[in-house]
Amino acid sequence: MKLKLHFAVVALIAFSFTSNAQVSENEGAARQWISAHATDLKIKPTDTFRLSFVYKGEAGETLRFQQMMNEVPVYQSEIVVNFNPSNELAYTSDSYDAAIQNVATTPSLSKQAALDASRESLKLTCEYTVAENNLFVTKVNDETKLVYRVVTNPASGNGSWEVLVDAQNGSILSTKDVALYHHNKPTVNLFKSTNPTIPMAPLGFVSGTAMVFMSDPLSFAHVAYGTTGYVDGNDANTTQLAAARASVTLPEIDLTGTVYKLKSSYVEIVDIEAPTTGLFTQATSAFNFTRDNNAFEAVNVFYHLDKSLRYINETLGINCRPALNSGVLRYDPSGLSGADNSHYLPSSDSLAFGEGCVDDAEDADVIWHELGHGLHDWMTNGNTSSQIGEGNGDYWAQSYSRSLGQWTAADPAFQYMFSWDGHNVCWDGRTTDYFGIYPGDLTGFIHDDGQIWATGLMQIWDEIGRTKTDKAFLNGLALTNSSTNQQNAAIAVRQAAINMNYPCADIAIMTEKFSGRGYTMPVLGLTMAAIANQVVTAGPSNTYTLPSYATLANPITANCNATLTQSPVVGTVLIPGVYTITMQAVSGTTVTRTFQLTVNPFLGIEDVVKNNFVLYPNPAANVLNIKGDFDANEKVTIYNMLGQTIMTKAVTSNEQSIDVSSLAKGIYNVYFNTAKATYKFVKE
Repeated sequence: MKLKLHFAVVALIAFSFTSNAQVSENEGAARQWISAHATDLKIKPTDTFRLSFVYKGEAGETLRFQQMMNEVPVYQSEIVVNFNPSNELAYTSDSYDAAIQNVATTPSLSKQAALDASRESLKLTCEYTVAENNLFVTKVNDETKLVYRVVTNPASGNGSWEVLVDAQNGSILSTKDVALYHHNKPTVNLFKSTNPTIPMAPLGFVSGTAMVFMSDPLSFAHVAYGTTGYVDGNDANTTQLAAARASVTLPEIDLTGTVYKLKSSYVEIVDIEAPTTGLFTQATSAFNFTRDNNAFEAVNVFYHLDKSLRYINETLGINCRPALNSGVLRYDPSGLSGADNSHYLPSSDSLAFGEGCVDDAEDADVIWHELGHGLHDWMTNGNTSSQIGEGNGDYWAQSYSRSLGQWTAADPAFQYMFSWDGHNVCWDGRTTDYFGIYPGDLTGFIHDDGQIWATGLMQIWDEIGRTKTDKAFLNGLALTNSSTNQQNAAIAVRQAAINMNYPCADIAIMTEKFSGRGYTMPVLGLTMAAIANQVVTAGPSNTYTLPSYATLANPITANCNATLTQSPVVGTVLIPGVYTITMQAVSGTTVTRTFQLTVNPFLGIEDVVKNNFVLYPNPAANVLNIKGDFDANEKVTIYNMLGQTIMTKAVTSNEQSIDVSSLAKGIYNVYFNTAKATYKFVKE
């Protein structure tokens, strides 16, 4: 592929960029920023970058540029550039390693030979799958090497093994377990196991029911572990534990023929790790079990994973799903050879849950924590940082369990992580009321240190609520990279909130709480988000009284003390027409934003009769049909409820179809530009 050169303003920098199928209108501006900051980043003139991933969401668009060497990626070396929803450059981060040296990138070793070398080094005696076998340039012991990164997942469930094989001479450069665990890693024993992957049948989704723990039995009953009836007892059922279950609806389960299976649009059960316990298919859609049946753990995990991913993708409106398996998360409720642990495998976008002591699959904290590793992986396109990973999982789990309102702030268990699985004879668990301050109290143990990060996030959660904190957290993750530390993650989360135009008071709370955990937060200069054009309808007098647009303007400063003026002023009476509204904020510097306000005429009885248009179906899922007697020059504009223009389409006949499949769920206004008529429709 021919390299494309981009130059700094003074044409002194000549590092190059390659491109692939990823496309963004902000790519040129991002490349210009990288070129302009090449000296600061210590980018070498021979370095090559490829636009490898584009993520677009409510916090804007984030572009990830992968460092390349002769079309071979440099492992986890990238530059991240974020643009806010107004397409203004808002944030950058990088894991670029200037110490990477140029090496030959034509391997002497074949992929098969690398796999053979990896297998021999691991001395695998059990069945396994090869999740990855790709060429990379990376540093090993401070020396730049061309390597095959071979990732092997044993069917025993004991780890996910990354072996770096020298692509020139076949030597083994490093071996490590890259699975992500919810507490300390288990002792590895790669023993013989037969556990084939079962192919999945075509889907036919129906709803079902289940009995599950909404969080865990101790939180439900407000008791401590060891209270009568509330012990593991080697998975024994008790009257108390059975009563702690709740009846829930499963929005989607797979029905193939007469067989019901735990699979949805988001999640599917698999049996990929020892012990082999099966898929728990049955002839009824009611998955009602007690904990002495392994099917209880299977459906408990399914319910929580599906619930969490629906909440993210449908309620929060954040696109976050696995890159593999057609976007479906795979999980094994009984894995890790029965060890008392659980893990997420980035190489296969799958989760597995152990069975030692309290079965991990019975505690929602474990389930949501392990999913947190996946969210981190998917939001960063695989460029996760171990410095924040465990804290991410703890936050995601606590955010859910806290939302159930089961404990009060006065209860010690209010801050517990892994309330049923931990804080007992099994292990100590963790907390989101951790004493540690960054960076002085870092221990070097990622599970302990993650409590600092999770504690700071939950302190913000307590002030601004679950929805806002979750959205800022997830969108903030999209701005991070593989070398992001806790402090830079805090800055990224706050920036995501700014990009989403959170009230200045919320930004101030985030700054305060993050600073309280020891993170050095850059002082905020005056900013004000772009304001979307607004469309309103005049009242019965055919006039419109101008309201205050201060909330939309929302100037953000360190002290939330900007002076804001509006022109025309609040209370100005307007007749139908198009007006330019100017908002000006002053706090040391001045920021001015303008937007158009369209005031449509009041629709009297004669107008309603004349403009008797029909929109159907309403609600609409994929296609909205418009029927009526239109003028020759008619066109329609669709606005969301914020007044932002979503699309404009000419009306070429008296019956027109509009593709609305790409719109998010919600209520929209359809404005007929010539007829001056506005109708609402619901996108489902």
